[in-house]
Amino acid sequence: MLRRVLRLGLAIDWGRVTPVLLLTALAAILPVGLPLLMGRAIDAALQGAGIVQVLPLLGWVVVIAMAGAAAELLANALGARVGYALSWQLARRLYAALLRMPLLSYFTINPGVLNSRLTNDMRLVDPLFATVPMATVHGWVGLAAVAVGLGLINLWFLAAFVLVPVALLAVRFAEGRINATIRESYEVNARAALQIESTTSGDAVSLVRQARATAVEEERFAAIAEQSVKIAAAMDNWRAVIVVAYRLCFDLITVLFLGIGVLLASAGQASIGSVVSALFFVGLVRQPLGEVVGQRYPLVRAGMGLGRVEEVLQSPNTGLATVAAMAKAPVVQVAEAELVFQSVSYAYPSRAEIAVKSLSDVAAANASMSGFLAGVSLTGLAAAAGSDEAEKSAPILEHVSFAVRRGETVAIAGHSGSGKSTIISLACGIVRPLEGRVLVSGIDTRELAEEDVWRSVSLVSQDVYLRDASLRDNLRYGREDATDDELFEALERAGLGPLLTQLPEKLDTNVGQRGKRFSGGERQRVAIARAILRDRPLLILDEATSHLDNQREESVLDAIDAIARDKAVLVVAHRLSAVERANHVVMLERGRIVERGTHAGLIAGDGPYARMHRSKGAAD
Repeated sequence: MLRRVLRLGLAIDWGRVTPVLLLTALAAILPVGLPLLMGRAIDAALQGAGIVQVLPLLGWVVVIAMAGAAAELLANALGARVGYALSWQLARRLYAALLRMPLLSYFTINPGVLNSRLTNDMRLVDPLFATVPMATVHGWVGLAAVAVGLGLINLWFLAAFVLVPVALLAVRFAEGRINATIRESYEVNARAALQIESTTSGDAVSLVRQARATAVEEERFAAIAEQSVKIAAAMDNWRAVIVVAYRLCFDLITVLFLGIGVLLASAGQASIGSVVSALFFVGLVRQPLGEVVGQRYPLVRAGMGLGRVEEVLQSPNTGLATVAAMAKAPVVQVAEAELVFQSVSYAYPSRAEIAVKSLSDVAAANASMSGFLAGVSLTGLAAAAGSDEAEKSAPILEHVSFAVRRGETVAIAGHSGSGKSTIISLACGIVRPLEGRVLVSGIDTRELAEEDVWRSVSLVSQDVYLRDASLRDNLRYGREDATDDELFEALERAGLGPLLTQLPEKLDTNVGQRGKRFSGGERQRVAIARAILRDRPLLILDEATSHLDNQREESVLDAIDAIARDKAVLVVAHRLSAVERANHVVMLERGRIVERGTHAGLIAGDGPYARMHRSKGAAD
C-alpha cells in the first residue's frame, strides 16, 4: 500500500510528517514506564519505605502519564492536518482530471458516479493518510516497547506472547473472509442503487406502471434484499470470530502472566511488584495490538477506494492537456473570417476512445446533456474497443467547407441528424476534425486547447445553464472583473432592463437551480447578456429560440441582432424565423453540403432547402 501511495506523486512535506511520527512513537513508548515505576513503588512499600520515599516514584508516574497524553494529543492534532491535507491534495488532482475529460466522455458516465468518486471513494481513502499511518506506528512501536519493558522485568514473561501469533492467525483468517464479503456487499449495494435509480424517478415509475411491471420490480428488489441479508449475517459472524479470538487471547495471556509470575516469585526470581507490573502490561498491550490488528479493515476499504481513484487518474481520457488553457495563450487576431471550415470530415469516436475505466463501466450514460450536445448519437459511441471498429464508424460530416466573416450571419439548415450539432462541436473546439481544418480567428483548432478556442467564441444555446446563485454571479461567471455598471448595460441591451426593475434584490436575486425562477425567454436573455459581457468575435446561436413563442422569439432575435452587427454569427436552428434573417444559408443533408445561398435565392431555386421550408411551414 505504501508503494501505491508513493506512486501517486503527492507533494509530501517531510518536515511536517517527521514530528508527527516522532510524537506518535513517543506517545507509544512513555506508557511503558508506568507499570515499571508502579512495580518499584509496590516493592518499596512492601520493604517498609514510607510515603516520602514512595512519593517521588508516584510523581514520576503522573509526569509520564501526562507527557504521554500530551504527546498523543499533539501527534493527533498535527497528524490530522498533514493527513487530510494529503487526502484533499489527491481529491484536487482527481477533480482536475474529471474536469479535463473529453466532453463526449460524459455521455458514457452517470453524474452520480462522478460524485461518488469525489465523495464516497475519497472518504474511503481518507484513513490511508489521516489515521492508518499514525495507528500503525503507534501500534508497532507500542508492542516493541512492551516487549522491552517485560524483558526488563524478566525474560520469561515474553514467553506468554507466543499466544499472540496464534490469535493473529485466527484474526487474519476471519479478516480474509470479511474482505471477500465486503467486496460482495459493494456489488450488491451497487445493484440496489441501480435498481432504485432506474425505477423510482417520475419517468421510470410511469414506465413501470405502463408495463404493469410493479410486481416484477418488487421481486427484483426482494432478491437483492435477500442477498444483502445473507452477506450482512455472514459478515457479523466473522466479526464475532475476531472479537472472541482477540478476547480469548488476552484472557489466556493474563493466566500465563499470573502463572509465570507466581512461579518466579516462589522461586525468588521476581518480586511481588514485578509480578504486578507484568499484569499491568497485559492491559497495556491491548491498545497497540488492537491498533495493529484493527488497521486491516480500514486498509482494505481504503484500497478499494484508492483503486477506483487510480483507475481514473491513470486513464488516457482524463486530465487532458487539450482541454485546459495553455500556459501561454495564443494572441487572438482579427481575421478576415472568424470561422472557417476547410473540407472538414468527422465521425464519432468509438466508446473505448472516450470511456474512463471505473466510471464508464459502472453506470448508464449521462442523460443530462442539452442543446447541441443532446444531438450526439449514442449509437455512434457504442462501438467496442478497437481501432478497426472506430475506423468503420459512419461519418457525420464529409468535406464540409464554409466561412463566417465579421458583420455577417451564416445559418446552418438541415433535418435532424444532418450534422448541424457536430458543426457547433467543431467550431467550439470540443472535438477536432478527422480530415480538413477548422480555423477560429485564423488559428487551426488542432493547435489550441479547448479553453483557448472559447476565447474567441460565445455560445447562446437553447437550454441555458444557470448556476444556483445570484444573477450577478451568473453574469460574471468567466468575467469576474465585470463591474455592476457593465452588468446593467448588458442586461439592458439583452432586453432584461424591465425585469431587473421588478426584482426586489436586483442583481443579488437568486435565480434558483438551473435558473428555474426565470422563464425560458428570460434565461435566453441572460445568455445573451453573458455574450455581450464576454464580447468575443464569433457568436454561435444553437436553437436559441426553440422554446419560445413567436412574439418572444422575435424580441430575442432583435436583441441578438443588436449585439451581432460587428461579430461573425453562426446560426443553427430548426425554426425558420431564425434562419431567414441570415445573410447566407448552408443546407446539409447526411453530413454533406447540398445547397448554399441566400434564403430568398434558395427558396426560388426550389431545392432541398425550399422543400424543407415548405414542410416546416406546413407543420408550424
